Amino acid sequence: MLNAHNVTVSFAGEDLFSGITFKLDAGNRVGLVGKNGAGKSTLLKIIAKDQEFDKGTMALEKDVRIGFLRQDIDFVLGRTVLEESYQAFTEIKKVEKQLEEVNIALVERTDYESESYHQLMVDLSDLTHRFELIGGYNYQGDTEKILQGLGFKREDFNQLTDTFSGGWRMRIELAKLLLQNNDILL
Repeated sequence: MLNAHNVTVSFAGEDLFSGITFKLDAGNRVGLVGKNGAGKSTLLKIIAKDQEFDKGTMALEKDVRIGFLRQDIDFVLGRTVLEESYQAFTEIKKVEKQLEEVNIALVERTDYESESYHQLMVDLSDLTHRFELIGGYNYQGDTEKILQGLGFKREDFNQLTDTFSGGWRMRIELAKLLLQNNDILL
């Protein structure tokens, strides 16, 4: 899935780390340990493509998705736990909105025999099929299961995220990463 060879990172002319070589295969679980300032967070940022490296190569298989649990999280104020968790489903939410728009257009139309009405019906069918394929009918239940697995109670789901501590907010962010079915989770 991921191959790194002789990766080097320098700051102000000093090597933070040099010659890092590793391989991550599907199913691997790897721990990264080291003293403060050794470059652990920097290496994770490089893998997540949030930061560049100076030398070496890093190759990622095609279509591999990387999820990165950042140390600093910015939540949009005013969202509930569920609303924030649903942010993991950008594609589902996009298709859901398109479905809503097509349905509204169909309800407002009376020209049932027209080509444009027929096209709306085709669009509805295509979008419904796509919605099903990407898990649109399951995402809400999946979200609740993951949140409960991370220690949230059902009564927490409609609370605003800004009422939770940093640790609980980190759990919401972790839930989003788990819901995205990333291939690599950092």
